[in-house]
Amino acid sequence: MPFDLSRHPYFTSWTDPQSGVESFILTDRVAPVQQSFYYTNPSLSADGRWLWFYCAHPPNPVRTLAAVCMDPAEPRIEWFPEAGFDAASPMLATEGDAAYFTAGPTVFKKTLGRDGVEAVCTLADEYVANRQLEGLATHLSLSADGRYFLLDGRVGLNTWFVAMGEPATGEVRLLHELDRRYNHALFSPVDANLCILSQDWMFDPHTGQATTVDIRTWLMDVRQTRFEPLVPGLWFKHNAWPCHEWFSADGLVCWTDYEAGVFECDPAADAALRKAVHVWPRALCHSHCDPTRRYYVADQTPYKWHERPCEVLFFDRQTGKETHIVTALPPRPPLARSPRLYHIDPHPQVSPDGAFVVYTTTVRGAVDVAVAPLGAITARL
Repeated sequence: MPFDLSRHPYFTSWTDPQSGVESFILTDRVAPVQQSFYYTNPSLSADGRWLWFYCAHPPNPVRTLAAVCMDPAEPRIEWFPEAGFDAASPMLATEGDAAYFTAGPTVFKKTLGRDGVEAVCTLADEYVANRQLEGLATHLSLSADGRYFLLDGRVGLNTWFVAMGEPATGEVRLLHELDRRYNHALFSPVDANLCILSQDWMFDPHTGQATTVDIRTWLMDVRQTRFEPLVPGLWFKHNAWPCHEWFSADGLVCWTDYEAGVFECDPAADAALRKAVHVWPRALCHSHCDPTRRYYVADQTPYKWHERPCEVLFFDRQTGKETHIVTALPPRPPLARSPRLYHIDPHPQVSPDGAFVVYTTTVRGAVDVAVAPLGAITARL
């Protein structure tokens, strides 16, 4: 059973004035900016006990980790200034009382109740070879057999790499190098050999000129026998705006088309038979689903937040009904949304146990973490 946050001294109830959906905002603060994890990695531990989140102290660009106990009978909140991370790399350990993150060439682990951090695996100096290293992982993921982290980053001016980090040995093994930007690498949760890569915008390091995306989502295996588009012919911008992928709990690749909504595809199907299934037809930005793929959440649209309020939405695939978790997020505080800084977007996600929607909110005039009980949302549909 999820904890009753109405009894928690660190959370404050907030109800959307139009939809009537109740959220609980973490109002006890350890930093001026507190935001949920990037939606591809759970912010709430699988047992529902610990809510981990990002912290920032502007104008310092470094973000750090913190965690709060969700049990009202044991209210604890801890900030870990030693756990400063690159990109949106943090990922919770299976047991929930620890988080992994990247900083420089190393994957680190921060465990509750232990001082400092532990180095888990490191990209060899011989590979970096005095070149500039830009990131080790867009966001960490673990192979289905629990043996490897999937890593992606850039060295030098125009060399992008995909690699695997092995906690058992501390070593990082290079899988492949690419001459254009691929990132957002994710391991399949059901197939230890399979991962996805996202082709992304890139900018010439000398001129700043942009190179657009051709085909966004690619399948790759760690044996290096496969590198192919997820859905052949799904070209970025020409007939679709596919983006923001994630793996469902049962191993489907899901993504959001900025104009058309949420789609899913079975990567295990033969390429000729692989089809995109349209799940949630409406313009959306970042999306996520519960473990059953019945309930979906999304934001719309942080990219135009300077023009109009941002929304956080909820959708029941079985009934086709939707509602707002937040009808209108007010303009965020004057913080850059650049991924190189704080990237203040709602990034809603459904917790691993399907009990809560976790997202970042600005309804109180600050950047806060919020959780909405999923059962209370569905009751209003």
